[in-house]
Amino acid sequence: MNTILTTVPAHFDGVQIRLDADIELRPNVSLLVTILDETLPDQALVWNAMKTTEAAFARAWDNAEDAAYDAL
Repeated sequence: MNTILTTVPAHFDGVQIRLDADIELRPNVSLLVTILDETLPDQALVWNAMKTTEAAFARAWDNAEDAAYDAL
């Protein structure tokens, strides 16, 4: 896998976390696990995730150095 982050849907079966997509992982690969609020509908989860990351994206994209590319 050449990407930095890949999101894979998964679920907890009461014993283990199970991936809901076929993906090849190397042994001992590092993973991040995000626990979603099961009481929220799927659309609310997506909007909450987007709102949470909004400030980080603003810092990355809204800066003076990035403005140089606006003229291209």
